[in-house]
Amino acid sequence: MKLRVYSTQLRKLNVFMLVIAGAISLAGCGEKSSSEVVEQASETVTTAKKPNIILLMTDDQGYGDFSMNDNPIVQTPNIAELAAESQRFTNFHVDPTCSPTRSALLSGKYSLRAGVWHTVMGRHMLSDQHHILPEILGDAGYKTAIIGKWHLGDNYPFRPQDQGFDHVLSHGGGGVGQAPDYWENDQFDDTYFLNGKEKQYYGFATDVWFDEAIDYIHKQAKQDDPFFLYLSTNAPHTPWRAPEQYIEPYKALGLDDDLAKFYGMITNIDDNVARLRQAMRDDKIEDNTIFIFMTDNGSSMATKSDGEPLTRLSAEVKLAIEAKTGKKLTTLNSYMREGKASTYEGGHRVPFFIRWPNGNLGKPGEFSDLSAHVDLLPTLLDLVGIEDQSIDTDGISLASLLKDGTALPDRTMVVTNQRVLNPSPQRPYSVMQGNWRYVHGVETGGVELFDLSNDPGQQNDISEQHPERVAAMTKAYEKWWQHTTGKGTPTTRPIVGSDHENPSRLTGMDWLSPNTGQVPWWPGFGTDKWGKGHGWVGNEDKFMVSPWALKVDQNGTYSMTLYLHDIPANKVIGKSFAHLQLNGKVITQPIVEDATSVRFETTLEAGDLDVRAWFDDKTDDSDLDKGLPAFYMYVERL
Repeated sequence: MKLRVYSTQLRKLNVFMLVIAGAISLAGCGEKSSSEVVEQASETVTTAKKPNIILLMTDDQGYGDFSMNDNPIVQTPNIAELAAESQRFTNFHVDPTCSPTRSALLSGKYSLRAGVWHTVMGRHMLSDQHHILPEILGDAGYKTAIIGKWHLGDNYPFRPQDQGFDHVLSHGGGGVGQAPDYWENDQFDDTYFLNGKEKQYYGFATDVWFDEAIDYIHKQAKQDDPFFLYLSTNAPHTPWRAPEQYIEPYKALGLDDDLAKFYGMITNIDDNVARLRQAMRDDKIEDNTIFIFMTDNGSSMATKSDGEPLTRLSAEVKLAIEAKTGKKLTTLNSYMREGKASTYEGGHRVPFFIRWPNGNLGKPGEFSDLSAHVDLLPTLLDLVGIEDQSIDTDGISLASLLKDGTALPDRTMVVTNQRVLNPSPQRPYSVMQGNWRYVHGVETGGVELFDLSNDPGQQNDISEQHPERVAAMTKAYEKWWQHTTGKGTPTTRPIVGSDHENPSRLTGMDWLSPNTGQVPWWPGFGTDKWGKGHGWVGNEDKFMVSPWALKVDQNGTYSMTLYLHDIPANKVIGKSFAHLQLNGKVITQPIVEDATSVRFETTLEAGDLDVRAWFDDKTDDSDLDKGLPAFYMYVERL
């Protein structure tokens, strides 16, 4: 899909010539010299430049994990300052987990319709069939970059460099140290992927992302083209780790280790936000930059604290903090129910700020209109002046609301938390209409109705008092389900043997496992509670052999090399035979003593390919259920 817009160069030339013509006319009347005419034309062209866009999104930070949102403990003064200078949405919603939110944000479609409904099991890969935000902006002359977390696929054609980003610096998977990431990354002095190539960086992960973002801004500020920077931190996603100087102040307050580290990660982000904004001022781009801050789902700390982190504080610690801050401690989750992965409000209501000084937006303030991640794409295209009637989105533009306060129309929105191999309408969901919430909170439970205007904590089910509303919202959900899944929910398949990625590195995180518990997503790197012994490393025999769903790009001879652990680990397999099952046909090879890998060479035909790979001590595949899986596989067209 191509946008009906002029190229950036032609657009600039047309503007420049029009300004020159008008200015020369004035000069002919004795108003200005020729040098003044050119200077005026250059200034006008600069003014006409489309705005830059910076989208900053943090990970697993809930609405209540900010100092300005009823939390006197966590220190976020710089984000609070940004919020005070921005237009803020207080009824803004995303999906309850990472990948679904990101797919909806970039595609403008509900995550189910975008084909993303989980964070693992191959259900987190955003199909290249969608024309997403960086592609649309790139077509309109923007330079595009992503720094930090992607989590929408680690293989072609799902990588960010395949989906419209010119510049990519990212970790693998859904968090630093997960299976698709570089082996033994732990957020300090790690190796990340710069435009697909491994490169080591020094320092704490969040600092690295912001260092690189600031460097990118400095370079782009000298260029003529506008830029879109998607700065997506892995923090404060687990494992909770931060430089010690950020943790100690919270420990001194008496917070437990987890909460101190979680808040330490957040305050580190806050300091980096100040650095980023100062860089924008230094480069004189702040006024003509659309700056958006948001988070991707509810608080992971709330989830691990029975919905309210305040329960972690002893009575003594609570009293001491109240005495020090002078504020009564009543909530650390903004009075919301539950957190990340929940379809109650705490799982999907997040902060959303937008600031653009040169954009003729309204004054800083708050909007309570029901809005969501799917609105971002149409809003940005509206604000920067890109028109294309063929763009398919479930969202609406918020531009009129931002500019003149025009209220959004009444609307129904839905979020769901699937996290299964195949989506089901019986999984948790929330139907939203204004302040009404119709929530199916757990798979085996019933459905509840809440009115947030007098029950923000969703404690009182009033479904029996409002049967007509229940019926209407039930019907709305059924209609939404048909809309998002009516055309099917096909499996997205990484493509092997393509010129775009050869070889391909595949990890067990993308197995089509029967359930999330059988997905080896967290190896267990580090020396703390998240480290060795707390991931799949050392527990390999607890995982069943599950398939990769792939697509072969072209006929040819391929090498398929199996590893128990990734290459840098140099892990001895310790079994006698390796088995490779290709669309049901099994090939077996003996394993030499002390081998760390087994290489198969075979002919593959273009098309879909389901692959299982495992090790054992038998010459046949009779003990597939007891096999030791190959957690990594490298496939190369020779």
